[in-house]
Amino acid sequence: MRLVVIEFMTLDGVMEAPGFEEHRDGRNGWAMRVSDAELQGFSGEQIARAGALLFGRTTYNIWAAFWPTAPAPAARMAARIEALPKYVVSRTLPGSDWANTTILRGDMLEEVQRLKAQPGGEILVYGSADLVAGLLEADLVDEMRVLLFPVILGSGKRLFRDDADLRYLRLLSVSTTSSGVVILTYERTGADPTTAEDAAASYFWTDDQRQSLRAAEETDRILATVLFTDIVDSTTRAAALGDREWRRLLDRHDKAAQVEVARWHGSFVKSTGDGILARFDAPTRALRAALGLCQGAKRMGIEIRAAIHTGEVEIRSDDLGGIGVHIASRVLSEAGPGEVLVTRTVRDLVTGADVEFRPRGTVSLRGIPGEWELFEASSR
Repeated sequence: MRLVVIEFMTLDGVMEAPGFEEHRDGRNGWAMRVSDAELQGFSGEQIARAGALLFGRTTYNIWAAFWPTAPAPAARMAARIEALPKYVVSRTLPGSDWANTTILRGDMLEEVQRLKAQPGGEILVYGSADLVAGLLEADLVDEMRVLLFPVILGSGKRLFRDDADLRYLRLLSVSTTSSGVVILTYERTGADPTTAEDAAASYFWTDDQRQSLRAAEETDRILATVLFTDIVDSTTRAAALGDREWRRLLDRHDKAAQVEVARWHGSFVKSTGDGILARFDAPTRALRAALGLCQGAKRMGIEIRAAIHTGEVEIRSDDLGGIGVHIASRVLSEAGPGEVLVTRTVRDLVTGADVEFRPRGTVSLRGIPGEWELFEASSR
């Protein structure tokens, strides 16, 4: 069976809440409000020729809540979906009474490869951004059908992660519906496209041009301490609480984080969805804020992890970028539940007898040159 990903996406890359499931800013139903006969026909055709459906847990819960009791106009599609084999990749979903559902609790790569080895039609994956990211990383996606809607949503979960691997696809077809939705069909390609060296030569940068750009950018570069946090096992918690309660918890978390960052004279840069990015002028302040955030999260019944690095960053209006931010982001992926991980630079600069550091060894950080020595920080 071929694995085909079908995604409804806005012009700004959002795939969250195309239907009337909840959206944290109330911006749901954006795809349903841009509809036409061609789009409905396309959707019906995909389900009609499908051999099976594959979901991540969140998207499965959304479909299982709607389709078994879908209204009369959608009865025909609902019956087809009911009859199809449905697979959900989850180690935490306790069970399901939706007909023809199988929960895949084993290794995702092995489970999906086993499904693809079966005869039959296409395995369709709708939504399920985290699952799709894993499938793309494992090179298991045979085809992508992206429905690009003429909508700028402004907030919501993006289809592709910031740290996704570089990947080239081959365009198979393009069609446009009367409401302005562009249906793009791509297949994977095994090699990078051949560079048209002669055509591109006029646009190669000279050393002088690079130096001019660096000189312009240096005016917005500073030395700062960067703090990243995120909520541990946020997907499972969100599924257990439900969208509304999860949004309320996130709002409480973000407000508490802003207060704690301000208490240590830091700048709250932004919420990252289930965590924060903050900037400090001293690593000791960042560390004390991180330890305070961990304690505050426990009082809310959740657990976070944090990472801190001191280095060069770029001030980008109300955001932050540069190598220092990338390093802190990669360090965060090494942290365990409740841990505050710091780089050696931070360890060497922090003052105070009430803080101790436990070596965590030397690691390679994805996309960052060299080896990095990390330490777990805690209060004595």
